[in-house]
Amino acid sequence: MRHTVREKDIIFREFFKIERARVQWEQFDGSMGEEQTRYVVRRGDSVGIIPVCEKTGKIVLIQQFRYAAAGKGTDGYLWEIPAGMIGKGEQPVFTARRELLEEIGFETEEITPLISFFLSPGALDERFYLYIASIPDCATLDRFGGNRHEQEDIRIKAFPLERILRMMKESQIADGKTIASLLYYMILEGEG
Repeated sequence: MRHTVREKDIIFREFFKIERARVQWEQFDGSMGEEQTRYVVRRGDSVGIIPVCEKTGKIVLIQQFRYAAAGKGTDGYLWEIPAGMIGKGEQPVFTARRELLEEIGFETEEITPLISFFLSPGALDERFYLYIASIPDCATLDRFGGNRHEQEDIRIKAFPLERILRMMKESQIADGKTIASLLYYMILEGEG
């Protein structure tokens, strides 16, 4: 399958870019489709980490305010897995370790890649890399964290898998990357 980009330009540039392009792509019958205008949000790739407590099997989640979700059936305070954007020239595994330290205050070498996927490829170019990290002791995790330099204000809490599943069913966990990541983890663990 092939595609052709006729022209493209950046129509917005701040924290992310919005690209407008004239694109034509091969149809499943082998013909070329009509030229279309498409928009892509270019913001770079990201990582997410499922921190698992070694002693209890609990999963560490963070809660923070997300302006884009406020007023959309939530107050904007979402439970999520720790996650962050991959810096320029940075390897995803390095970003995962950095985000784990910044958001929940843990350093670990025991971090394993699980899967990567596109978050919303209809308009977003972001590839998401999911990792699992082993956390030795989660007893002190009911606290607050985040990188103050980035104005992060984060609540940290460990939950058993049964509670996480209930939170998802009751829409207390409403972040898509977190839901997809946790369900994938539960399937791997035979819990889903």
